[in-house]
Amino acid sequence: MTAPRVLPLRVAPLPGESLDSWLEALGRRSGLSLPALMDILRLPRVLTTRLLVTGLEPDVLRNLERVTDLPEGRLDALVLDPNLPWGPQRQPRCCFCPKCLKEREGHWLLRWWLPWVFACTTHQVLLHDLCPRCHTAPRRHLPRGNHLHPPATCLRRIRSGPVCGTDLTTAPSTVLPAGHALLQAQHWIDDLLDRHDLAEAHTVFSDLNACTSWLQRAIRTTDLEDLGTAVVEGWMRQPPPSLQTRLQALSPAVRGIIAHIVRPVLAGTDAEAIDAIRRLRQQQPTASPAPRGMDFHQWRRLSAPAHRRFLRAADSDMRSLDRLRLRSATPHAGHPAVSSPLSTDRLRHVPQVLWPGWTVRLMPHAGIDEDYFRAMACALLLLPREPQRTPREVTDRLHPYLSGTMAVVLRRITRMHPDVLIALCRLADHLDEHQGAIDYQRRRDLVPPEPISYEAWKQLCFATGTQPGESLSQSAQTPRIVQAQRYLHHLLTGSDLADPAHPLAWQSARDRSRYLAFLPTLTLDQRHALHTHARALLDRLGIAEALTWEPPEQCAAGLSLPGRPLTDINLDALKHIVFAEQRTPREAARELGTTITHVRFGLERIGAEPQEWTSRHSPLASWRLRKRAQTILTAEFFEREYTQQGKALAQIAKEVDLPRGIVIEQANAVGLTIYYSRRPVPIDENWLREQYLTRKRSTYDIAQEIGTEDETVRRRLRRLGVPLRPQGVHSRTVITAKLDRSVPRDVRAAVEATLHGWLRLHRFQIAMAFPNLATASAYLACERKALTTQFKRLETDIGHTLYYRSVQTRPHRPTLRGHSLLQALARPQIQKLMNDALTPDQIRPQPDAASLAEAKAAARRRRPRGPLAPFDGIAVERIRIHQETLTLLNDLLSHADEESYGAQIHARTGLSQGTVSDQLRRLQRAGWLTSRPEDDVSWRTRAPATRGPGRRRTYHALTPEGRRAAEHELQQRSTQLTSLPAAAAGSEIGGMPHSAPIG
Repeated sequence: MTAPRVLPLRVAPLPGESLDSWLEALGRRSGLSLPALMDILRLPRVLTTRLLVTGLEPDVLRNLERVTDLPEGRLDALVLDPNLPWGPQRQPRCCFCPKCLKEREGHWLLRWWLPWVFACTTHQVLLHDLCPRCHTAPRRHLPRGNHLHPPATCLRRIRSGPVCGTDLTTAPSTVLPAGHALLQAQHWIDDLLDRHDLAEAHTVFSDLNACTSWLQRAIRTTDLEDLGTAVVEGWMRQPPPSLQTRLQALSPAVRGIIAHIVRPVLAGTDAEAIDAIRRLRQQQPTASPAPRGMDFHQWRRLSAPAHRRFLRAADSDMRSLDRLRLRSATPHAGHPAVSSPLSTDRLRHVPQVLWPGWTVRLMPHAGIDEDYFRAMACALLLLPREPQRTPREVTDRLHPYLSGTMAVVLRRITRMHPDVLIALCRLADHLDEHQGAIDYQRRRDLVPPEPISYEAWKQLCFATGTQPGESLSQSAQTPRIVQAQRYLHHLLTGSDLADPAHPLAWQSARDRSRYLAFLPTLTLDQRHALHTHARALLDRLGIAEALTWEPPEQCAAGLSLPGRPLTDINLDALKHIVFAEQRTPREAARELGTTITHVRFGLERIGAEPQEWTSRHSPLASWRLRKRAQTILTAEFFEREYTQQGKALAQIAKEVDLPRGIVIEQANAVGLTIYYSRRPVPIDENWLREQYLTRKRSTYDIAQEIGTEDETVRRRLRRLGVPLRPQGVHSRTVITAKLDRSVPRDVRAAVEATLHGWLRLHRFQIAMAFPNLATASAYLACERKALTTQFKRLETDIGHTLYYRSVQTRPHRPTLRGHSLLQALARPQIQKLMNDALTPDQIRPQPDAASLAEAKAAARRRRPRGPLAPFDGIAVERIRIHQETLTLLNDLLSHADEESYGAQIHARTGLSQGTVSDQLRRLQRAGWLTSRPEDDVSWRTRAPATRGPGRRRTYHALTPEGRRAAEHELQQRSTQLTSLPAAAAGSEIGGMPHSAPIG
């Protein structure tokens, strides 16, 4: 491939020059206009000049470098980043500095194309964006005829007339004094553009674009008094933003003012930015996080740092729920992503009621119910970073029963204690970052509504020396077991017992009071035992987590909260007030200067004093007796005293000084068999197993041998774990017996594991001597159907056909397998086994010659055929069907939509013509067919030229009823269709032979 030709006349691009300016200079060097040069260089056609610096592909630039003999990548400095945000610079115009144009001899800078370059820091003047004469953008459209005019000339045509021709280097400029605010803003923009990485410049430009519409409305003329008269007039000449002016380009003065005002917002410290935004928001107050004048799309385009500053500035104006959702009171304020899963993930790690320590810290001393606050606080923890603006849709996942007063409660709390909102945000952030140590959602799904049973509760109380209380069925009010279940369920899952949908919910205010009174009555040992039970329950559920957990106290560092830390309470003083002085928790809270909630949680850390229960009739005393019985009355003890020595349980109870009922209970617990009558007959276990399993003896035979009842043997087998054979025929000896391996296989297959096998073999041996089953059944004095069934069973058991069935006068005869079976049955050994197995009334002697002769004579006699049964619902006469009839019917059905004649049917089926004629006449007489002679026209038409017409054809077709009858017969005899006459073997049924004449 040859290298591309290089332009003979070339111009090197100047530093900072734009591609369109360089192409224009290149065209002047060759005496060509810019469009003509672009055609020669094969550059893509563009309508506006700006597309030369923003819309060319990299491969176009590389090719242009080769044509102009420039190093690869050199032209990248002459174009702008295509991803640069343009914002309100809707029109493709380019600014310019007249003095720079003059010094550069008409070469245009690339930076002038940028929307936020509005001043020349070299000459300290505002840039121009319009021609001073025609007031249009001089480089909006691609310049034509530029080689005919001096550089830096306005080439816009005025009303289809000549070009404007104004020398742009002579345009008057607005001079800015040194240190002017607009020059400082331009220095800030230039510094961003001079960096190697333009990511920050892109972010700043995008934020500038998003703030433009808002600032055009928010900036007042009084804010511009220090910028000079010319700048203020430039601001006032710009029309206010509206639907009609929203696409108009901004003048350099307006862009400079916007950049100056927004500079502290985007480039200053957080404090400076927040102060600047608040001053601007005061011009147009609003409760929305976004300032008035910034639409939804502009608000969404703001960068995360800008969002954070805007939200923090609007914190005091926003609704309390929005402040929490957007975390505007914290340095981490931000607008959540639309699809943010944070609150959904956080839900798994939030209990339904607030942790005790944080309840004490965040709850006000008065003005709000404790249960409502704890539930509401957990619901509020779901709001930070939540994109859903309707709080009920978020909190209903945790507390569907809560009322819609969430905003009122939060506003009331934050009015008195504003740091509570910051604490909630910190807690939510901690859960998002560390995911919490407990997955409460999994526990809510897995922990059963009754985490401890009454029996386990009793054992736990007895082990700790406390009373369990009454069971649920015996108590008139809520028993202690229910309170213990509530305590455990709340401990494990953080459940809200005030939720009416909860299975353990409080039924009334009095029920809640009883639960709160139950908690201080738990001793430390009892509480520790409950915690141990809870950990064991978590292990059984496969949950490897801590029993309880709370976010660390560091989340409240530096905050002024309503309450003190949970540990900041004098437990000794609390114990003395409540237990020694017997004063109420409310009085203790008043004396200790804290809340009753703080006191109640403190009492749980103290625990009640254990009591000594001395009554012999208490449940605790009964439990202690049972524990003593478990220690003494072991399985070895009962084996020695009860089984071997034969002592009664009453005697054993007296000897060990225990109640007889507890002794019986322990005997049942160790699996001892208690006899309430005489002791059973001893049976050796190994002997019983051998007789029943190995020798296959029935329980009745075994019982007869040892002198007991059949059911006694069966009970003993059940205790030994021996599977019993089904009662009835399956346990009979004839079923379980096995023949010797010397007996032929077919005989064993017919006899073993079945009833009456020998009887079937005996009858089969006799029946094969007769010509058919009818004569054999007469000799055996049984029904023919019974013989048929029995012989089918023989064939099933053996797995082979044993005899060919008789057909009319042809007698039945054994198959090879049947003949082999008859030879085996004729052996003396087999005959002896058969005679031993059959009863005398079942054995029949072999037939003599006279009986066989009489049977053969009877088999040869044929009974006259009876009349055929008429069709059911088919109005034709029924005829006897032969193989030829089936073939003919199949052919007629295959051509039911047309008439056929005899020779045609003969050719298709291969049947002889005489057979076809006879069968057609039979079907016609029975009403199955219709026939008609060939008409004269057809008859004469098919006659040869030199011969007469010959015989007429007779056409046949099935009647509707005949068609139904044919379908019925073919369906009933479908198996006979597989064996057609030999003449039709060359074609399918109803098909045409390969070489059969028609006609």
